Amino acid sequence: MNQLTELLGRIQAGDTQARDALFAAAYSELHRLAHARLRDGGRNTVLDTTCLLHESYLRFVRAGELRAENRRAFFAYASQVMRSVIVNSVRERIAQTGFRICAL
Repeated sequence: MNQLTELLGRIQAGDTQARDALFAAAYSELHRLAHARLRDGGRNTVLDTTCLLHESYLRFVRAGELRAENRRAFFAYASQVMRSVIVNSVRERIAQTGFRICAL
């Protein structure tokens, strides 16, 4: 069984230490995902890859529960969280500069 899948199972079973082990085991893949997210649409932010990854981790921790049944669902959720961090960062930057965004 894949290590990440095993850790996800432990998290679902209530093992609180498995979350940190999951992120440690998935760190390099999450780092690549964060890099891709910034390359594909996060150019208007001041975040770098590591900052995006760490901020995403903090959001996972604050959320309390991780509901991902398998590896694929985990990385899909991680990607969504990263997108949310990027969007919030861009919004903050726009708010600080005073620019307005108009919807078409």
